[in-house]
Amino acid sequence: EINTSTDAARVMTPDLFSASNYGIRYVGIVVADSGTALTTGDGKAYFHIPAGLAGMDLMEAHAEVNTAPAGSTIIIEVSKNGASTQMLSTNLTIDASETGSDSAAAAAAFPTDGSEAVAVNDLIQINITQIGSSTAGSGLVVTLGFRIP
Repeated sequence: EINTSTDAARVMTPDLFSASNYGIRYVGIVVADSGTALTTGDGKAYFHIPAGLAGMDLMEAHAEVNTAPAGSTIIIEVSKNGASTQMLSTNLTIDASETGSDSAAAAAAFPTDGSEAVAVNDLIQINITQIGSSTAGSGLVVTLGFRIP
């Protein structure tokens, strides 16, 4: 009912709100502009966690390119406070000939071990470990969704 906004008679509690689509805060990170071929490496883009996201967990992640990779997938890591602290238990991937991670054969997975939680001044880092084999993808935007656990 909360997500569809169709019931005018019920009362919504804060807990129900935080678990709804309205409780998610999205951040879009431009990693490479539309005409730029991707290259591998750590620290391709960064995002600083402000006070408004403190105490939230990473709950959603999506990657989109302008030009699809050919030959193999694009693999994208999301890490926190350095490349070694991974925020996803299965990385974001964009399959060959595809432009988005929403149709990937291996969907991104989120751990529940605390590595998904963010605090004020955490630094989120986007790393690219694979770009395609015969043709690199180009132009990359990563969207992250955070919600109170």
